[in-house]
Amino acid sequence: MKKRYGHAGDWAVVTGASEGIGYAMALDLGRRGFNVCVIARTLSKLESVVADLKQLGVQGKAISFDFASATPKQYDDMFAELDKIEIAVLVNNVGVNYTYTNNFDEVDLETDLRLLKVNCESSVRMTKYVVPKMKAKRCGAILMLGSVSAVTPAPLLCTYAGTKAFNLSFGCGLHYELKEFGIDVLAVSPNMVVSKMTQGISSRKPRETFLMVNADNMAHQTLDKLGSVPQTPGHRNHAVLEAIVRALPTDYVSNKILQTHKSIKCKAERKRE
Repeated sequence: MKKRYGHAGDWAVVTGASEGIGYAMALDLGRRGFNVCVIARTLSKLESVVADLKQLGVQGKAISFDFASATPKQYDDMFAELDKIEIAVLVNNVGVNYTYTNNFDEVDLETDLRLLKVNCESSVRMTKYVVPKMKAKRCGAILMLGSVSAVTPAPLLCTYAGTKAFNLSFGCGLHYELKEFGIDVLAVSPNMVVSKMTQGISSRKPRETFLMVNADNMAHQTLDKLGSVPQTPGHRNHAVLEAIVRALPTDYVSNKILQTHKSIKCKAERKRE
């Protein structure tokens, strides 16, 4: 991978890299020989990631940035900091979810707009920043983190699923648009991964199962797909599950998801009482 994209630079940038998929992506890129710039809100967590990267024999760089409240000026300041490094790989991973599944009209507008800002605006702004640089070198890679909720209706997670559908479509479109310029774009639609975000759609603490996979394995298998396909679920287990979901009638799948999400909502509400 370093041989394929190293002409663009020695650095990878991962947003939302303090935990979960983002953290796993950062370390896997480090193992592949890239220096990694990690971007998220909490500096202390990022400094821990940088320490882990240094243990792998690569450089790490931490940028504290709140994607939920960022202004255009703050983005410009961050980009000025990124101008100091040569970026070969961008992983648009940062994202937020609901605290738990809920009816669309019961979620306050500010929460929905926050999802749009973090999950979608960040991807557009970060990608808009790196593409001209990668085009100039005719080399680079961009990963766009979507979700399995992007490939089928997800009642009680409608806005979240909509943001992930945007990222999936955005990434797949860019895959074909940028391919002739030597830039590989991969849209990723994972199912559940053991992470803090997974708690947002579950009433129990996440644990590893066939469906809920390990973030390290998911990250590694996803990065292996770069340059070969426009879209992937990432982990092989999720590829099986996504194939089943796509093969079944949409009405059947959507109603099953609706009932599951209603059950999660009820359990979460009882837990809060």
